[in-house]
Amino acid sequence: MAPNPHSPTTGDPPVRRVRHINGFLVILLLTAAVWLVLSMSDYRDYPLQARVAMTGYDTHRFAVLDRDSTLALQVQANGFSALALGLRRQPVILTLDMSADIVRHHSQTTPGNPAGHHCRAVALADCSETLRTQLARRGVRNVSTSRDSLRLTLVPRASKTLPVSIAPLQIAFADGYGLYGQPTVTPSEITLYGPQQALDRITELPVCHMVLSGIAAGGAHSVPLEPVWQSLGDVSPSADKVLVDLPVEPYVERTYTLPVALPGIDTTLRLHLYPDRVSLQVWIARRDIASVSARSFEVTADPADILAGNPHLTPRLARFPDHVRVKSLSPSEIQYVIIK
Repeated sequence: MAPNPHSPTTGDPPVRRVRHINGFLVILLLTAAVWLVLSMSDYRDYPLQARVAMTGYDTHRFAVLDRDSTLALQVQANGFSALALGLRRQPVILTLDMSADIVRHHSQTTPGNPAGHHCRAVALADCSETLRTQLARRGVRNVSTSRDSLRLTLVPRASKTLPVSIAPLQIAFADGYGLYGQPTVTPSEITLYGPQQALDRITELPVCHMVLSGIAAGGAHSVPLEPVWQSLGDVSPSADKVLVDLPVEPYVERTYTLPVALPGIDTTLRLHLYPDRVSLQVWIARRDIASVSARSFEVTADPADILAGNPHLTPRLARFPDHVRVKSLSPSEIQYVIIK
């Protein structure tokens, strides 16, 4: 009987060759993978560029004349660490506090700059441990550089201090509440830094035009300053907002009927006023109600109006407590008759 070509015991030369090739490729790939892993595990020297970030100096008071922004490093890393650093593009950042004790300070003056330059320097030997610790987390070791220090050179900027004006601020109180005293501002003055010519053009520092509405309790409110410096280039403020503290109290309305006095009038002149009393409506802080009475107020008229022949007198509130808010005084005109 002739052998069955489809029998599982019967070899198929093309199929065997494909199997042999696939097995060879698998072995080749496994060998390459092992070689790659071993090769990538070896440590080699790599150049590395670190970015230098400097903090700890007043960016308002000083302008940066010169600074070291990068640091060339020579490091040892395996292939995996080197690949990760290159592909992720995560910059190596060395942050230096330029106000720390390890920073060396000195000043130098030039004929055109009597204020001088403020120079600061940090020896890399003093911060190398920080850099090594940072890079060790990325699989990097043996960090070295040809530099001995990193430097920062600052130039003092001109300054101008101005009081803060809260005149543009509008305050709308809730019913029955009002201001008790005067608002306070913190800080009450702001210092601007920048070119002298730009600073000379700024004459006031007002807050922004805004409304604080529904105020029913005392407290501090954060209010931004009007940025009058923005259009003048490189000018910056020591603060761009202030706290406005509002002393607020509940108020009650009171009405008093008061006589009208004529101070300095000729005693020989006999007058009759129509009416001889006026009605004064005021708001009084609740805490001051017991201390305020009709005797706390005085209403007067000017006798000069009589001598000038005016047909009526105008009553004016000549005296009242500081914390009282005047609502109305009526009537606004008083007639008089001279009795001969």
